[in-house]
Amino acid sequence: MGRTMLLGITMVLGVAMPTAWPEAASRPARPETVFKAGWMGNEPTLQVTGRGVKFFKRVGREQVSIRVEVPGDVVQLDANLSGVVRLGRNGRFLQLQMKDAFEANVAKAQKATAGSRALDALEGLVASLEQDERPEAASVRSSFALLHAVRGNAVPSRTLVKPRPAPGNSSVVRTMAASAEGPYACWAEYSSTMYQYNVVFNSCVESYWWIPGWTASCGFQYVLQSELAWFWLISCSGGMPV
Repeated sequence: MGRTMLLGITMVLGVAMPTAWPEAASRPARPETVFKAGWMGNEPTLQVTGRGVKFFKRVGREQVSIRVEVPGDVVQLDANLSGVVRLGRNGRFLQLQMKDAFEANVAKAQKATAGSRALDALEGLVASLEQDERPEAASVRSSFALLHAVRGNAVPSRTLVKPRPAPGNSSVVRTMAASAEGPYACWAEYSSTMYQYNVVFNSCVESYWWIPGWTASCGFQYVLQSELAWFWLISCSGGMPV
């Protein structure tokens, strides 16, 4: 496992590439929502279409890229482990260093995304997936929390601080069988890593709840770590659990 610093807190995360890339597969979540998991090079991706919004995510070793689109409005976010955020709206971009002047950067992010129909539509999509425990739905909720944390709202981050159920059906086992790590080794490492992140996040919120904006900073760090850890699990396992 590699050790990387994010916002002054040690992060434990490694990437083990799968022995074989699975073919991208489209599966309906509900009649109006379609998930498509795949790969771009050696980086896992997720596309979601539903509720009038198009959502795309790509995750590398140290960076998360998110795109949310409705007709006439597009929001893009790139966030990496050094705390650098590139936030775009309809082709205009800001680059923010979230380790420095977090509150000032939040204000800039709020101004850039004010009145975004794309983000409003994403909120509706996330609400429709609230009770959906499949990994693709959980991944959309995680990205939604990251977009909120960058704009100063830590509430969605707090809803993520709970253990995800370990995959146990036969199709998950078949997907994971392609990896030398095996399903239990991959899941055990992921669970251990997420437990550490949960502890750090809770400690951060308890220590700094009284300082405006700092809980959102805690949330930004936690959700970014969660995003990368979840897609590390996909890479370790050989594909999106289905």
